[in-house]
Amino acid sequence: MKTFEKNSGGGLFFAFQDDYIDAWPFQLRAPWVSAFTQGVALEFYVEMAKKTGDSYYANKAGEIYQSYLLPVDKGGFTRFVDDEVLFEEYPVNESIAVLNGNLIATIALYDYAEFSKKAEPLQLARRSVAWLEKNIQSYVINRPGYPSPISAYSLAPSRLDLLFRFYLTHESLDVFSIRLAGQGISRSILLGEPGDYDITREASLIVSPDMNWSGPYNDSKQKEPNFRKVVQASGAFNHAPFRMEIKSLEELGALRKGSILELTYRAQGSSDVQISDGKVFYKIGTLLPTNGEVVTVAFDLPEAAVANVTFPVDLKYNVLYLEHNQKLLEIVSELSASEALKRYAALLRR
Repeated sequence: MKTFEKNSGGGLFFAFQDDYIDAWPFQLRAPWVSAFTQGVALEFYVEMAKKTGDSYYANKAGEIYQSYLLPVDKGGFTRFVDDEVLFEEYPVNESIAVLNGNLIATIALYDYAEFSKKAEPLQLARRSVAWLEKNIQSYVINRPGYPSPISAYSLAPSRLDLLFRFYLTHESLDVFSIRLAGQGISRSILLGEPGDYDITREASLIVSPDMNWSGPYNDSKQKEPNFRKVVQASGAFNHAPFRMEIKSLEELGALRKGSILELTYRAQGSSDVQISDGKVFYKIGTLLPTNGEVVTVAFDLPEAAVANVTFPVDLKYNVLYLEHNQKLLEIVSELSASEALKRYAALLRR
């Protein structure tokens, strides 16, 4: 376990050594820490200390407890919310509030408080319960196929990724830059630059062997020399997609009032540019041959496509965690003697 040990802010952390890049906002760069891992580690050292009586394990547990005191913005996993706390399984800037990770960290904290006989860990655990009591109803959702309420995986905010693509490309197409612009909105991709495919950014290419994107190229004669080629039929999906982040319903509304897609390119043949509303692709325009010149064009986004785009608002759930969440909530309700949490644990019992 020493390989994963990291001391920060007086606390002992067990840090992940790989990046975690999932759907936004579940994106973290190594080394990163998690309430789930810290809770499991604290529980382990408390149990070892109980069984062996060895001060080594008790001291380790004390160091892990100290990690609970480091806030998210200082590299920890605890989000301090007024007089309450939330233990984040994925401590990014946005509040995600994964239910099972928060519950596991809280259970371990109660066990450490009982073991250490100290008041501070117990007070911190009660602050976590206070947050849960205020927010647990937000996790309760109803979904088709389930006769009774189930629990959401987290309270993570939603983000809309508009999906675009180059399609029906003929001969050579070099793309230098892409920009989406609307009222108060500007998203850009400089192709061939480092990280042009980084999905943690506001805008990026979607690159894989299944797509028609080439690797980066450089043309030193150009003002913006880096670019990528779109190579027709080089990937199994036979298109070259890219995405633009829309952060809120307000931004989507602004986009509907008028927006353009600006492209800097060079082409020997033609290529269509399209946008998806989540169900079908709409044609934005056709890139024409440029006789070897690099040119910039701008197309209005089709009204029908933008009008049919919907912003995701439903909380997501994971069937693997439904029973797990309920049992963990039941344990926390018993440890804290919280009647409110007991009611929700009973509601979610399947």
